[in-house]
Amino acid sequence: MTTSTDSTTHTPSTAIHTHYPASRPSPDRVIPQAIARLAPSAIRAFDAEVSQIPGIIKLTLGEPDFPTPEFIKRAATRALDANRTHYAPNAGTEGLRTAISAYLARRRGLAISSDRIIVTTGASEALSTTLGTLLAVPGAELIEFTPAFGQYASLARIHGAKLTAIDTAGNGFHPDPTALDRALDHTHGPAVVILNSPSNPTGTVASEDELRDLARIIDRHDAIAVSDEVYAEISFEHRPAPSIAKFIPERTVVIDSASKTYAMTGWRLGWLAAPAWLAPAILKYHQLAVSCAATFSMDAAQEAYEHGDDAIDEMVEEYHRRRDFLAGALNAAGYRTVNPQGAFYLYVRAPERYANGLEFARDLAERAKVAAIPGTAFAAGPSPYVRFSYAASLDTLHQATDRIRAFADRQDNNRQDR
Repeated sequence: MTTSTDSTTHTPSTAIHTHYPASRPSPDRVIPQAIARLAPSAIRAFDAEVSQIPGIIKLTLGEPDFPTPEFIKRAATRALDANRTHYAPNAGTEGLRTAISAYLARRRGLAISSDRIIVTTGASEALSTTLGTLLAVPGAELIEFTPAFGQYASLARIHGAKLTAIDTAGNGFHPDPTALDRALDHTHGPAVVILNSPSNPTGTVASEDELRDLARIIDRHDAIAVSDEVYAEISFEHRPAPSIAKFIPERTVVIDSASKTYAMTGWRLGWLAAPAWLAPAILKYHQLAVSCAATFSMDAAQEAYEHGDDAIDEMVEEYHRRRDFLAGALNAAGYRTVNPQGAFYLYVRAPERYANGLEFARDLAERAKVAAIPGTAFAAGPSPYVRFSYAASLDTLHQATDRIRAFADRQDNNRQDR
């Protein structure tokens, strides 16, 4: 008996060895022009540039030098030991949202229920989620007071919204209600007014009277306020800094985070508080963007908001000392500074011999080995200012000001020799 066998020879398919020409889609067809033309963060770009200078002292980034308080880190350790490493509710754990609501009532005088609070991956995501929701409407316009944190303008450009900048230099770097009224008179679509007090980069704080006037104008023009309050606790004359949400709660989204308040920048834990009619829409955007923040980070932040009042006060007292030292030392060296009432920045005018703040910042970095951020990072065009961060230790600030004084003295001597 013979057995028939299949003698067919199997050869490898040529299809799997087909070589396609090396090609790629045309970037112009795939990448939106709004993103292709968007400049990287000017703050990060300049920081990277000067970081290449040997021995540089950097007063550039808004990064608290304090370690996260131990009681907060212990809360995170407990959460990890309890395997709190799984998905949380999209809006955040109820424990953290309740803690933030109680904190807002206790320290900020704001009555905001936990169901209006959405926990985000840092204040940056709170901003991008909120503005992404509000600026998606055709014809939307974002109005900002400059100098301002660059993310605001970038988000407006990405979403195709009209951007209107109101320069505050002529008003002591405070928002001018009359200028806002004029700007809103010329809007043709939904308007969003973004406020930042205490201000990055100037350190100015809007008073309750100023905020009340701004609130009346925003309400009259049927606009929305987005109030970036990440430095609200770092306020030296009015603690914490007042919020426009006190006057127009149904028109205000508050943006905040644990980053600056509790020295938790790397935990990426922010939040927003929105009116009840708006919060569900913002939550949908947040769900699509990140789903939820990290559960153990939220547990740590809950401990901070429940038991961290003393830690806030201790850090703010130290920032106050640093502010006084740095402002005094720079004034004594002949530099003109904006009077900072909060945050941890000093806005300094470049000497007249410099064409702009960028030229001064580069010269200061190269010759004095001290780095500050040029004001161009916070304005649409040239700026005569630079921003120093005093979120560094007093020892570091002493070293920096010694170098700055020596640099100023050398320049004075060179002018006299001529």
